[in-house]
Order: sequence, then structure tokens, then C-alpha cells
Amino acid sequence: MPSFTLETLTPEIQAQVMRNIDTVRSLKSLLHASPRLFQVFRTRREYLLTQVAFNQFHPDIIEDVWTLTKALQIPRSAPLADIHDFINDLSLVDNDYEQHSMPPSTIIPLCKVGTTIAWFIEDYKRSSLKLLAEVGKYMELQQDTETLESDLSIVEKGRLQRAFCRFETCCRLYTVAEGEDATYQHFCQARRYLRTLLADDVEEIACIRDYLVRRLWGVFEAMEDRAVQEDPGSTIRKLGNVCQPHDWFSRMGKLGHRDYMEYILSQGLGFLREVLESDGLRRAEIVISHSTRRTNCISKALSDEGDKSSYEISVDYDAGSYDGEGDYIGDGLDNLSQGLVWANDHKVPSDWGRWPLKGLRDWGYMFWGGRRLQASGVLDQE
Repeated sequence: MPSFTLETLTPEIQAQVMRNIDTVRSLKSLLHASPRLFQVFRTRREYLLTQVAFNQFHPDIIEDVWTLTKALQIPRSAPLADIHDFINDLSLVDNDYEQHSMPPSTIIPLCKVGTTIAWFIEDYKRSSLKLLAEVGKYMELQQDTETLESDLSIVEKGRLQRAFCRFETCCRLYTVAEGEDATYQHFCQARRYLRTLLADDVEEIACIRDYLVRRLWGVFEAMEDRAVQEDPGSTIRKLGNVCQPHDWFSRMGKLGHRDYMEYILSQGLGFLREVLESDGLRRAEIVISHSTRRTNCISKALSDEGDKSSYEISVDYDAGSYDGEGDYIGDGLDNLSQGLVWANDHKVPSDWGRWPLKGLRDWGYMFWGGRRLQASGVLDQE
């Protein structure tokens, strides 16, 4: 029998192989390794990029990915009327991406966002599970460390992808329009988008907002530590004095840090990743230069929509309705997380959507599956 390799397959089959790749990095590696596959890719570039871009995401969140794809086409300087039209057309989102071949100007931004979201999911996992382990030590819980730190399940990853997609969509609704009522208008547009979601969906976005704020506090504190350790004429201090009416590290300067963080959040995940991956003086330049404007539109919109969530959560558990990883089976990602159900059953107070609070959101109660939560010891608490 003749032996077949990927190189000897027909172009049609090679294209089918490439369309099932689920990361841009894997596609690039394959194309670099095979000149023949690169030639096949060139003749089907738009179609294959479209498939790979959407393959990055859980199949149950494609509607949110489509919404984000459209939002990414809104320029930062877009008039508020365009944002208004975008929200009005959300019900017209087309989920059948397999029938589409999008131009590079549309699909490449989605590829980049998908890669950025994957980066943030890994960072979120490290950050939140570390806090969950610390909760276990503080409360003297019996924890299974190996299971607690295991790879994300498909459902956990899907929940996080959905939340990051929706957060990024909120950010894209923040325009740079000027005027006295600009902040109010930004808030109204973000709130209108959030009103298309359920209350627990809004809480997922709030969890992402809290995590990002926690990371930014770390950035701000590291900058302050460096400024204090250096002499009063340090470059970082000079940057702060130039950009702000008060010393950026003084008591008066710090009063505005929270609103500066909100503005930085509104610039989107790509910008936030640049902040977190940079260091030293470069990081200070990026942060302080973007701390000339204040806003609270994202948190205000989340808070207002969180107020609508005063309803009872009721879930009938069925021992046979869990998969091998302890995730609830039914409608996939449409099921409430066990962390949320546990918090509701135990009457744990939660200010849905409101400004970052210490507690449940710190350790990601909206995202983790039952197997991981059981390993954390939290579900055993009465």
C-alpha cells in the first residue's frame, strides 16, 4: 500500500486539515514547516483564516464572537450614532460562520483578539486559583492541589472566553467623542448592550473587570515602589508631574487612580496586555500617558444592570448529569456555574456588577466547574 503524508494529500484534503486548526499559532507553525501547504493556504486565505479565527472559541459562544467581530470594525472615533445602530442590529447577528469568507481587514483583528483572550485566560487562571488556594489555607479547608491546579475543562474555558469577549465588546462601545455629555453617552451605550444579556452574564463580565482592576493595582503599586526607591527627580516622577496637575504619587494624585484605571480598561484587552507585559520605565510611560482622562462608564453600566439581578436561582441537581470533569451537562454553557449556585444556596451576599469587592469574584466563582470547586473545599462549607 502506498504511504500517505500530509504533503502528498490532495489540496482539497490539505485545506480541510487546515480549516480544523484551532489556534493562529498552530496554523503559522504548519505553514512555516511546509511550502506546499503555504501554497494551498494562499489560494484559500480568507476562508481558512475565517475558520481558524472562529475555531479559537467554544462553539456555544459563536453568537458573542460574531458580535465582537462586528464591534471590532467600529473605529475608536466613531460617532455615537454608529454605536446606537450597532446595538440595534445585535439581533441580526449571523451565526453560520462556516459559510463565510471574511476579508483580512475583518478577520485578522479577530485572530489577534482570540490570541489575546487565550493569554488572559492563562493569566486569569494563575491569578484566581492562587487566591482560591489562599482562601483554603485561611479557612483551613481540605484541598486537592493537583485537581485544583489542573488544566481548564472545556466548559470552564468556554465561560472565560465568553466573558472576555463580552468585556471586549463593552470596551469597543467606548468612543473618543468629545463633549460635556460624552461620558454619560458612553455609559448609556454600554448599558444598552448589557441589557441584551442576563444578570448572571453581567456578573461574569464584572468578574473580568475585577480581575483586571486587581492586576492594574499591582501595576500602579509597582510603579510607586520604583518611584519611592529612586530619588525625587526620578523619570517616573517627572512623567507623573507632567501628565497630572498633582504629583501622580501624592495623596491627591492617587484619589484619581481608580477612574484612570477605568479609562485604561476601556482601551481594550490588547492595550491591557501591552501594559501587563511591559516593565519599568516603558510601563510607566504607557500608564501615565493614558491617565489624563477619567471615566467610570463601564463600572456604572455594570452596576446599574446588576441591580436587575434580584431573582432566586433554583437548580435541581441530578447525580447523572455531570461529565467526567464534574461540569454540569444540559445546555452546555447556558447552565449556571456551581459556584454561583453554591453562593446563592448559602445566601452569600453579592453586589452583582458593582465596583470591585473582595470576596467571591476574587477566586472566580462564576467560572470554575464542579470538579475544581469540590477540590477547593469550598462546596463542603455550610
